[in-house]
Amino acid sequence: MANTKQTPTAETAHTISDILTKKEAAELLRCTTRYLERQIRAGRLRAMKPSGNLVRIFRRDIDAFLESGASIGGGQ
Repeated sequence: MANTKQTPTAETAHTISDILTKKEAAELLRCTTRYLERQIRAGRLRAMKPSGNLVRIFRRDIDAFLESGASIGGGQ
């Protein structure tokens, strides 16, 4: 009998540690939650809002944000 169970791909397999709150993401990036809110609103950082005031950020989106060359202050 063949195993019909599909294995999750890297794109769809997530653990709880892959999903962060705004506060956890801010601690990871060593910034304020307000800074994160501004980056989310500007479209530079992807986030989910499942309901109400809940905001969740995937770790892979934080990595992409950092790789994009995001900088604080919008300097020269």
